[in-house]
Amino acid sequence: MPKLLYHYTSYTAFCSIISGENLRFTNIGFLNDALEYQYGVGLFIQAIQSFESKNNIKDTFDTALINRFTFLNQVYTISFCENGDDLNLWRGYCPKEGGIAIGFNKDTVFPSKDVLLNKCQYGNPYKDIIVASNYQRIRSKFLNIETLHKDLEHIKFTFDLAHVKSPSFSGENEWRGVIKAGNHKIQYLVKNSMIVPFTDQKFNKRSIKEILIGPSVHQDKIKEALELMTKQFNIPCDIIKSNIPFVQY
Repeated sequence: MPKLLYHYTSYTAFCSIISGENLRFTNIGFLNDALEYQYGVGLFIQAIQSFESKNNIKDTFDTALINRFTFLNQVYTISFCENGDDLNLWRGYCPKEGGIAIGFNKDTVFPSKDVLLNKCQYGNPYKDIIVASNYQRIRSKFLNIETLHKDLEHIKFTFDLAHVKSPSFSGENEWRGVIKAGNHKIQYLVKNSMIVPFTDQKFNKRSIKEILIGPSVHQDKIKEALELMTKQFNIPCDIIKSNIPFVQY
């Protein structure tokens, strides 16, 4: 089990994270891949339909209810990964001028119990888990739709769906922090011609143990600035330059 998890980001976002002591959670329906959440939902629906087919159930469950009541618009998430100094992640999650990977102690990063931080599951966690007992329980839950938002088991199921990803992305070794909108203040920003809902979440700045400087021709000056910044904000940590040769990607 890794001790540190890395969050790849731009220089601008890094400065905002440190000065504000906030990490940004984005509405899961507005990620770069808007179908990510639906991937897990689709696998769960397939598991239900497979069980019904094998057991010759004629009065089938209306699986459209799962799409309607998984609280997609209330789930906010932030991504971390186990991989530090990974060229594919520098390319995928940082601007071409360079970026930062912040290494957090996963056990202390979020003081709030509202945040569920777990490793993503790659593949199908729902295969063969639908049996007679929980099939009936699932159906019974959706007979009382007005109480679903208070059902702790259903809320956990909703959060678990946010951690299911295609095996195609397994090399990222991603972890996700997930929160439900609840009483959190929702804000909006414009990104890639979209209006994106987000919420900021306080984190423990002492959980920062490493700061990795991505490939750049300015690594030495950036390290100098980071040493000044971490001293000012009282963040004792290792500041490390990437070993990957600079490539203008």
